[in-house]
Formats: sequence, structure tokens, C-alpha cells
Amino acid sequence: MKIGEKIKKRRKEIKMTQADLSDGICTQAMISRIEKKKVRPSRELMEKLAERLNVSLHYFYGEDSVESRYSKTAQLCKLIRQHLERREYDSVSYLISTNEELIDQTIGEDKLFFEWVTALLYDYRDGDHDKALDHLIALEKTTKNGELRIEIIDSIGNQYLRKEDYDTAEKYYHRGFDMFSEWMSHEKKAKLLLNYSVCLALKKKYSDCLSKVFQGLDLVVSENTLFLLGDFLYYKGYCLENLDQKEDALEAYKKAWMIFDIQQNEKFSVSMQLTIDRLEKELVNVTQLEK
Repeated sequence: MKIGEKIKKRRKEIKMTQADLSDGICTQAMISRIEKKKVRPSRELMEKLAERLNVSLHYFYGEDSVESRYSKTAQLCKLIRQHLERREYDSVSYLISTNEELIDQTIGEDKLFFEWVTALLYDYRDGDHDKALDHLIALEKTTKNGELRIEIIDSIGNQYLRKEDYDTAEKYYHRGFDMFSEWMSHEKKAKLLLNYSVCLALKKKYSDCLSKVFQGLDLVVSENTLFLLGDFLYYKGYCLENLDQKEDALEAYKKAWMIFDIQQNEKFSVSMQLTIDRLEKELVNVTQLEK
């Protein structure tokens, strides 16, 4: 039984329509094409569909040699992403080195994903920023996939941000922002929006930064997630403070502290508390001078 047939079978088992399955993931037309075996779904799309259908990827791929390898690759990519989120680059490097045979057999989007990870390792593991940037720029030109291309563009922007070439960084972030689509992962969009906000803040374009911050806040709040919420609230406060709206800034800082505290992010919560203490003293001094 082909993947499309298995998707249709499982969907009907749990009495789910094509519209239900596609909601927030892709178009209904895409589900129809997959079920009719007119298109092969990407790895990331299959992960989302499997989660929505409440089955593992093995349900679709079984023990067939090619598809089993596809499933193993998907699991490896997922594990690598988890370590990237925690900035555990030694663990990422270990996974790459111990799965070379599997990685060498990848094609298409999967191959490009591992090329992107290689560029990140040039940077964060080896400290070779120029090599990482050159690799990313070349990779972006050959990558068509929307979500992965956004991640690559975001990474390029981050490299220029580190070089303090803020104008070039802004151009890349803007390019990624223009590629946003409804079906894309909110986490990937939130990451780029945050980095875009940081860039605008460093350029002292506080009103523009605030606009991107609000878009980021709307995004994570609509997804009912704490992911990057504290960071967006911090930059909201930072922009408002620099726009001389210090009382509103203080309120945003306090909300950011609360999120960091809930997440047990001691480094950020301590830093946030120091910022709050400083601004509260400034506001007290202003009040006393006005008297």
C-alpha cells in the first residue's frame, strides 16, 4: 500500500476529512494530490501529517528498505533539531559523524538540511565564520523549499549580524520575512522575526523593531506557546524605553521576567531583574524631580 493510500485509510479510520487533516499544515488540494499519488510529500510534511493522524512515521513506511531509510533520516533530523535548539553542537557533530552512511544516501530536501547543519557546525563548533557564511550563501541559491530556505536565510542574516554588517543582515531578514506562508512552522517564523527585531534594534530603528516585535508576539500568542515569548517581550520593553515610553517599557520587562522565571531561565531572569531595578530607580528619580 502506497503512502497516499495509507494516509487516506488512516484518515477515514478516525473519521477525519481532508480539510481537517490539512488545516494549518498545507492545502486541502495537497492532501488530495498525495492521496491520489500525484505528488510525494516532503519529510517535514509527513511528520506533521503523522502527528495529526496520531501515528508514527513507521505506520507509513514500514520495513520497506527505501522508506525505512527515509523514516530513519526523519528521526535523525528531528533529533538533530532538538540538540540545535539547546545549542548542543558537540552532540550534533557526534550524530553527524556516526550517521555518515545514512546521510550520504540522502537526496533532495534531506541532503540540503544536512548541508545547512554542516554550515552551522563550521560556525558554532569550529569558529570558522567566513567558511560558514560562504557555505550558507551557496546553499541558499540551490534551496527551493520554503521552510528550509527561510532557516538558511535566517542563518545568513545571523552571520552578517555577528559581523556588525547590519544593513546586509536586514536585507536577508526582510527577504525571509517576505517568504512567510500560512502553512509554515510558527517556530521558524518566530525565530526569524526575533532576529529581524534584534537587527532593527541594533540599527536604532525602534519603531520598525516594535512593529516586528508585535508581529512576533501575535504569532506566538496565537499558537498558545511560550516559545520566544519572553524574548519578544524584552525587545518590546527595549524599544519602548528607547522611544521614551518608560512606564510601558517597565511593564513589558516585568512580563518578560515572569516568562523567563516560569521557564527557569536563570540567566535571562537575573538579567531582566537588573533591568527592571534600573528602570524603576530612573522612574522614581524622575518623579522626585517633577515634585
